[in-house]
Amino acid sequence: MLGAVLAVAVVAALRLPRGALPDVERGWLRDDDGRLPDVVLLTVDTLRADHVYGVAPADWHLTPALERLAARGTLFEGTRAPATATKPGLAGLMTGSYPHRHTVTSNFGSVPVDVPLLASILQQHGYATAAVIGNRVINERSGLLRGFKDVATSVDKNKVSHDPVAVDLALAWLATAPRRPWLLWLHLMAPHGPYDSSPQAAAAREARDPLPDTELRPSSSNYGLGPIIPRYQILRLPPQAALYRERYRDEVVFVDAQIERFLDELRKRGHGSALVIFTADHGEGLGEADYFFQHGWLVNDPSLRVPMIWSRPGRVAQNHRVAATTSLVDVLPTLLAGLGLDAPPLDGADLSASLLGHTASDREVFGLSAYPNEVSTAVRGAWKLVHTPPPPSPLPDDHWHDDYPTQESWVLHDLGRDPLETRDASAEAPQIFAELRDRLRAWERANGLPSGFRGRPQVDPGTAEGLRALGYLD
Repeated sequence: MLGAVLAVAVVAALRLPRGALPDVERGWLRDDDGRLPDVVLLTVDTLRADHVYGVAPADWHLTPALERLAARGTLFEGTRAPATATKPGLAGLMTGSYPHRHTVTSNFGSVPVDVPLLASILQQHGYATAAVIGNRVINERSGLLRGFKDVATSVDKNKVSHDPVAVDLALAWLATAPRRPWLLWLHLMAPHGPYDSSPQAAAAREARDPLPDTELRPSSSNYGLGPIIPRYQILRLPPQAALYRERYRDEVVFVDAQIERFLDELRKRGHGSALVIFTADHGEGLGEADYFFQHGWLVNDPSLRVPMIWSRPGRVAQNHRVAATTSLVDVLPTLLAGLGLDAPPLDGADLSASLLGHTASDREVFGLSAYPNEVSTAVRGAWKLVHTPPPPSPLPDDHWHDDYPTQESWVLHDLGRDPLETRDASAEAPQIFAELRDRLRAWERANGLPSGFRGRPQVDPGTAEGLRALGYLD
C-alpha cells in the first residue's frame, strides 16, 4: 500500500505547478494490511525550538536523542504554538482548532465537553488510551484529558514534577497495554521553571550564549517586564541572566536524556513501528524584549516557536526537513488523515504531503498571548505581524498594569533579517503588511478577539496553588 502511495505521489509531483502539493491517499499511516498503528504523543513543556536540533545553532549539542529521532523522521522547522501557555497551546493541538471552537485562551480555561479531542476521537475507533502528565494545569478540569482512559501523574505530594518518574509510569503502562492499537501521551516538564530538576551538563556550558549577560533583580512577583527574576524562578545562583539561561539549557539536556530512555525502551519492547509525534506546548522568554524566564505575555518567537518531529519507519519520510510555517493545530487533521479517520470541522492543515517528503509552501498561522493584553500574531514564512490592542482599563489587582502599551499598534517583523523582532518593517513591505493585517483582523473577528475580558477567572484553591507554583498567579 505505502509503495503505491509513494509512487503515485512522486509521479504526481512531477506534473504539479511549483509550490503545489500532491493529493495523498487517506490512511497512508496504516499498516499494509490496513491496521491502525500505535501512536505516541510526546510533548515537552516550555521547550523553545531554537534549543532543539534542527533550529538550534549548529555548534550546540543539547538534544542528541531528538537529533536521532529527526534522522528517522520529518522535522518541522517553522512550527508555532497557537498560544504562549500550556492550556491554550495544547487545546489547539488536541482540537486542531483555534479558540472559537475550544474557547481556551489562558491557563484558566477548559475545553467544552462537546468539542471533539484527539484522544476521544481515537478512542471511538478502538484505541486504548493513556496519558502520563507532569503539569498540574493539565487535569480533569482542563478538559484536555477527555478520552484518556488511564491517567497518571509524575507530580509528587510536594507538588513537584519528576520526568524520570513520568517515563517509568509510561513504560509501566506499555507493559500492560493491549496488543494494539494504543495511544500514549507523555508530557514531560523539565524546561519549565524553576530550572532546578537537572544536574549541570557539559553541553549546556559549552553552548555559546547569543544574548548579553545582565544583572537581574529577584522579584517578589511572578510577573513583570524588565531585568527581574520572577519569584517562582529564584534559585541559589548569582542573579545573572547568563547563569539562568545555562540552567535552562541544562533542563533541555536533561529532558532529552529522558526522551532517549523512553524511545530506546519503546524499541526494545517491540514498539518500534509506533508513530511518534514530538512537540512542545510553547516556548520561554530568556531575556529577549526584556522578558526574563517567563511565558504568556509576549508572542515573540522565543515564546511561540516550538519544535516538531514526526517519525514512523516505512511511512514518514526519513531525515526530511520542512521549512514551511506550520502550527500545532495541524497535528490533529494530519493524524486523522494519515489514519484514514473522519475528522470534525478543524482549522488546521493536513501536512501528510510534507511527511511523505514533499516541500510545502508557507501559509498564515496565528497565535495569541495568554494574559489580558490579548496580543495576537500572524506568521507566514519570514514575515510576522503583531497586533497589540488598545490598553484595557486598569484593575487594582492587575499585576501587569504598569506594562500595558499606551496605544494600539500593528508591527511587521522580517524574521530573516531581524530574528529578535526589534524593528518595524511595515514601511519596507506595505503590501505584505496589508495582506497580513487583513488576515489577522479576520482571524480575530472569527475568534472574538480582543474579548475585552479584564476580571480574574474564579478558580478553586487547588488549581490556584498549582498556577501560583508555575508562575501564572501571584
